[in-house]
Parts: sequence; C-alpha cells; structure tokens
Amino acid sequence: MPKKTPAATRDKSIALSQFSTLCMGVICLIMVGCGPQLVGWALRDYTGSAALTMLRGGLLGLGYVCAVLAFAMLYNLYRFLGRIQKGTVFVRANVTALWRISWCCAGAAFLCTPTGLLLRLPFVFSLGLCAGFMALIVRVIMNAFRQAVEMQEELDLTV
Repeated sequence: MPKKTPAATRDKSIALSQFSTLCMGVICLIMVGCGPQLVGWALRDYTGSAALTMLRGGLLGLGYVCAVLAFAMLYNLYRFLGRIQKGTVFVRANVTALWRISWCCAGAAFLCTPTGLLLRLPFVFSLGLCAGFMALIVRVIMNAFRQAVEMQEELDLTV
C-alpha cells in the first residue's frame, strides 16, 4: 500500500501542474501567433501544387480550431487543479471539467486524424491519435470521479 503523501508535497505538485498548464497556454498563444509560419513549415514539401493556397488556408484554419479546443481544455484543467488544491475533489464541477477536457481532446482527434491521413502529414495524424487516446484516458478518470461523487453524495445524506 503506498504511503500517504505529505500536504506540502501534494501542494507543490498541484502548483507545478498549474504552472505547467499556464506554460502550455503561453506556448499555444505563441503557436497561434506563428500559425502561418508553422503551416509553411509543415507544407514545405508541397511546392508547385496548384491547390497549395487552399491547402495552406485549410491547415491554418484547422490549427486555429484546435487552438480554441486547446485553450478550452487548459482553462478547464487549470480550474480543476484549483479545486483539488482547495480540497474540493469529488464534486460535480470536477466531473464536468473532466467531461469538457475529454470532449476537447476528442474534437482535436476528430479533426486531426483524418486530416493528417488525407494530407499525408504524419505529425498531424499522430497528434490526432494522441488526442484520441488522451480523450479515452480522461473519460476513464471522469467515470471514476463520477462514481466517487455519487458515493460521496450518498454518504453525505446518511450522516
């Protein structure tokens, strides 16, 4: 049986997770600002294609939609961590946050996987697969949280 984690270590871990979430938000902002350059880099092997302009615009649009999903996911993750830091763990708000996070990941998977496959862009395809796998993991955790919330609410009624 694992040892109980000291409160100071737990608080540092949550603070590190929140800091990492904010750093990812900054990285996303930078990527949004550099979107045209990133798309140009991703499409560097597509020289001479007549549909290159349309492809460039489509991939840039995909990136911006995925950025919205990423910002929504990071926002919900940050709020989720904040509630855990306050000791509010098994509450419906955390189940809702995990539900939103999973749908953000699923949305990115839905957009990136077929796009990467059709355009033969392995990075975009891999990103979609990773997002899909992450959605699955978050859904499992969400279901565990949901069950814990229901048990907690039942216990609260019996006391």
